[in-house]
Amino acid sequence: MITQETRQTADEMQRVLEQRARALATLPTEEAAEGETLRVVAFPLGEERYGIEITMVREIQPLEPHIWSRVPCTPNFIVGAVNIRGRVYSVMDAGRFLGLPSRPLSETSHVLLVRGEGDMELCILADDIPQVASVPLAEVQPASATVSSRAQEYVRGVTSDMLIILNLPRLLSNPGIIVHEEV
Repeated sequence: MITQETRQTADEMQRVLEQRARALATLPTEEAAEGETLRVVAFPLGEERYGIEITMVREIQPLEPHIWSRVPCTPNFIVGAVNIRGRVYSVMDAGRFLGLPSRPLSETSHVLLVRGEGDMELCILADDIPQVASVPLAEVQPASATVSSRAQEYVRGVTSDMLIILNLPRLLSNPGIIVHEEV
C-alpha cells in the first residue's frame, strides 16, 4: 500500500533525479567548446522533425495500449490521457495543434512528459523514438516560410537540417490547450 510518506519520498526522489538530469544536460561537451549549443530531444511528427529543450523533458515513454486511453469531448489535438507511475497526463499531438495533417498512432509512438512554468505538465506525442541532439545556437535560424504561419508563433527556430525547435514555454502558456469543459 502506498502511504503519504512513501509518496513524498518518491516525489522527492523524482525531484533529485530531475535536478541531476538538468545538471548533466548543461555539462560542457566537445561541441560546446566550438560554440554554444542547445541540447534538445528531437522527434518526428509526420514528415517533419521537431525539438524541445532537454531541460523541459522529464521523461520519455512508449505509448503502449495499456497506459493510455482516449478522452471524449476534447479538442482534436488532445489524443487522450496516459497513466505514468500512477499520475494521469493529457497527451497533446503538437502536430495537429500546429496544423499538420492527422497521422495514425503506431507501435513506435512515444510520449514526452514535459514540464512548463508552474505545475503545467503534459505529454507531447512523438511518432517514433526521440533522440537527444546538440544543436549549435549559431545554426538556429528564425522560423521562415518553411514553417506555417500558425506554427511560427510557437517555433524558436529552424536548423539547416530542418529540425524545428519548439518554443515550449510559449506553447504551454497558450490558454487554448487547457480544456475547461464539463460533460
